[in-house]
This record gives sequence, structure tokens and C-alpha cells, in this order.
Amino acid sequence: MQHSIRLTNVKGRSKMLMSMQAQLTQRQSMVFTPQLQQAIKLLLLNNFELSKYAETVAEENPFLEVEPPKAIRSLPLTEARNSDSSEFDSVAAIADSSGNTFRASVFKQVEDLILTPKGRAIGYALASHLETTGRLETPLEEIAGNLQVPLFEVEEVLQRLQQAEPAGLFARNLAECLKLQLSCEGIERARLFILIDNLNLIQSGSFVELRRKLQCNKEQLALALRQLRCLDPKPGLQLSNSDAEPIREPDLRTFKNDAGEWCVELNNATLPSIRVDEELGRRVRKLTSEDADKEFVRNALGTARWLSRAIAQRNETNIKVAAEIVRYQKSFLENGMQHMRPLKLKLIADQVGVHESTISRVTSSMMMQTPQGCFPLKVFFSTAIESDTSEEGASARMIREKIREMVHGEKPQCPLSDDVIATHLHGQGLRIARRTVAKYRRLDSIPSSSQRRRGYKLSAAM
Repeated sequence: MQHSIRLTNVKGRSKMLMSMQAQLTQRQSMVFTPQLQQAIKLLLLNNFELSKYAETVAEENPFLEVEPPKAIRSLPLTEARNSDSSEFDSVAAIADSSGNTFRASVFKQVEDLILTPKGRAIGYALASHLETTGRLETPLEEIAGNLQVPLFEVEEVLQRLQQAEPAGLFARNLAECLKLQLSCEGIERARLFILIDNLNLIQSGSFVELRRKLQCNKEQLALALRQLRCLDPKPGLQLSNSDAEPIREPDLRTFKNDAGEWCVELNNATLPSIRVDEELGRRVRKLTSEDADKEFVRNALGTARWLSRAIAQRNETNIKVAAEIVRYQKSFLENGMQHMRPLKLKLIADQVGVHESTISRVTSSMMMQTPQGCFPLKVFFSTAIESDTSEEGASARMIREKIREMVHGEKPQCPLSDDVIATHLHGQGLRIARRTVAKYRRLDSIPSSSQRRRGYKLSAAM
């Protein structure tokens, strides 16, 4: 559709053309509706959190009943492929805000600090990536990409969430965490900022250099160090009262049936069963005459029906994701960590028919019992290392297990250096650099060879 206006200046014999155009264009965007946000919540919750959430909703909805678990839901691997994409496909990350847990406390503060629906959705996504220490280690660019929103909007929401309690939550590194906790002002605050920016000098004991940078004497430096020690490097633990997530029953279980086939099942011992009381709804509708009462009944019944369908879809998505992981990682399940195959989120997402971000959220919250032990689903994903013996490469987790075994079996008088470990791995056909060995060693909190040598000597002397 196009409209044009032509203007002519007769006296000056010049012409000027002005054009107004109305064009119809199409573009895709995500609308963060209340129901979408609820769907996002359900997808992220593990079985225990889902049960708590359903009980809380049922307390406020007279037409919703949470029933005891029924028969175990099992899915043979042959049924997991070619599934239809679900309504959870385009969602990001939200968790429950009911109950007295780390996640509940954080998500409650998101709701208190962020008022707009879109801002809350971004806040929920940031909170879902929060470590139990209170640190946000996932790059903001990655979160913005998953949500398909501009980076500056994520940064604005993060700045708001950094006002959460305890102070220091949502920091992206240790220095930012400590600075968020400072309540002093003036020269005292400035000195602490300098001190925090030079934590390496504290670690090395370079107090003369610190006094020069702070422009203070010994007593003033000692005071600043005492103030620094009062700050909490892991404020999130104040909300969970532990260094790790509590031990709980697995959400899924995988095993071999009598025919020798791998199966996956939901752990319905921790999974709520939802029932909508349609009969009660019909009776109440007949008895109500006020418009407000009719509206309440209609909304409550609609919410109950939607939640029942959404939980069923959430369970279906989770079990299909787990089934595809088991299908791919059979070798690990049968033979142990050294047989873990490299696996990317995209591969499972393509098989199940959902977005990668959906797989990321499911695998971060669910745990599965296997013959090798109980693991979060995210353990089954790792990058590939080039290998002479396999076209797909070797799993990074498998490499880390090999490094741990080498260090465990080394001679105390001659601990293995990173170069020697890399050489041994090369001999097994694994193309891995020394710096990668050092990186994996640090990830597993394994000291360097020189530190291990000192430790062995100290142990021998004691």
C-alpha cells in the first residue's frame, strides 16, 4: 500500500516531491506472556521443586488437586525420536519462587526488583544461571543471544538485580562481588576499591607495594585488610546454607530391561500427579450469579487445565531428552567415564525437536540415576578433543578422567608434569596441548607437579 503527495511551486518553477509510504512487514519477536513465563518455570524445575510448586498452586486453586504418584512412566529408547516440537521450544530459564531454598530466594527477589514482564523474563534467565555461591559466570552475550534481546537490556536488568540481598549477588567476578558489598564512603571506600583491584598483591604478600598504591601507613593498611576479610566472597551460600545443592532423589532413571535394551523412566516417587476437578467446577458455576464470581471460576478452571497440560508436556520433554542422551552415551553407561563420547546440545536438540536453550535448561536441573552413579544431565555433554582413533574425537570429560588416574598413580618422588601428561596422552592417540592439560587439572583442583611434590614430602615427614 503506497500513498504519494506531489507539491508544485509555480512561481519559482521548481518542483518538490514528498512521498509518504505505508508498508506491511513481518518479523518474529518473543512476547513474554504470563502463561509463557509459567511454562518456562515448569521446564526448569526438577521433580522435587515441581511437586512443591504444584502444591502451592493447589492451595490457591479449589479446582486443582495434587494426587499421590501413580505407576512409573517408562520410555524405551525406540520411542524417543521424531517428536513434535513442544510449546516450551522458545523459552529461556525460569525457576520456582516458592519455598525456602536458594533458587526460591533468588527468584522471589527478581519478582520484587523487576516489575515489567520482559524485564522479569530477563531477570529469571539471569537468576537461572546463578551459581550457588551467588556468582554469575555465564557471559551476558550468551544469555542475550538465547533470549534474542539486546545486550544493553540484559545489562540494565543485571544492574538492578545487583541490589539483591545479601549484597554481592549477581556479581560476575570476585572483585565485583566484594565491591558490591562495600557500604563505607570517601577515602575509606576508595582504598578498599584499590585493595580489591590488587588482590594478587595481597596473595603474594607485597604489603609495601600495597601501602604505596593506597597511600597509607601500616595501621591504615591493616585496618583495610580487616575490613576486606569481613566481606563474603560467596554470598549465595547465605541463602542455601551449604556449599552445594542438597542431596535428593534422581528425577530420572536409566537401566537395561530383561531384553537387554536401555530404558529411561521418570521417578514418579517425587513427581506430582495433577487432577482438575471438573465436576466441582460445573456445580460451582450453577450456583454463582455474580459476574465477579463467574470470572473467578472461569479463570481458576482455565489455570488448572493449563497447568495439568503443561506439566504433562514438561514430563514428556524431559524424558525424551534423557532418552536421546542415553542413546548417545550407551558406551559410558556400560563401561564408565573413560568411554564418555563428546556431545553438544545441538545434537540432542535436533533429535528431540526443540531449541538448544531448552536442552540447556532441562539438563541443568534434572538428575538421572545410571549404573555408573547419579549424575546431572549436563555431565553427559562435553567438547571434543581430536583423536587418532576416532573421527568424532574424544570427550573432554574422558580426558579429565585419564588425567586424574595418571596423577593418582604417579610416584610421589617423581610427580608428573603437565608436559609429561600431555606426552602420555599423545601416545594414546589424543591430540591435546600442555595448556589444555593444565586447564583440566585446575578444573579438577589438582595441584601442579611442584605443589604435589611439596605435599608428598610434607606427608612423608609427618
